[in-house]
Amino acid sequence: MSLVYVQHILAHKYQTTLQKYLNPSKDEVITAGLAHFARLELRRKNPPPAPLAPAYNPESLNVLFGGPR
Repeated sequence: MSLVYVQHILAHKYQTTLQKYLNPSKDEVITAGLAHFARLELRRKNPPPAPLAPAYNPESLNVLFGGPR
């Protein structure tokens, strides 16, 4: 996202005010990194279920294979 957009969203008069968001502390970086890897591990242990295969329409199968209508 453009910094100009962020500036408007946060209602900052000057872009220099955004500087505090652009220089995170070491603790913030470590915390964000640990949270990222925790989310990855959670997804690895609990993957989302596979999408269901589409069901076949019995009427279409009958037409395709010459069965009763």
